[in-house]
Amino acid sequence: MEADYRESLVAYRTAMSLAGGMLAEGIITAGDYDKIDRIIANKYGLSLGSICCRKPLIDAGNRGNMRHTEGGETHGTDN
Repeated sequence: MEADYRESLVAYRTAMSLAGGMLAEGIITAGDYDKIDRIIANKYGLSLGSICCRKPLIDAGNRGNMRHTEGGETHGTDN
């Protein structure tokens, strides 16, 4: 990873961490967060399509390759 790209990525992630905190505290809305995300990514020359940007691809408790159960065990069932 090039040093310039790494520095840009660290700056982006730092700014978005702060924005995420403001979102969690209700200071900004999800729409504001998305706008900030686009602006900050553009500022640091990062593509929003990059795996380094935005929220994780799977961030909802009911989406992914494993279902959540009470206690965390699936007990061998696949339904």
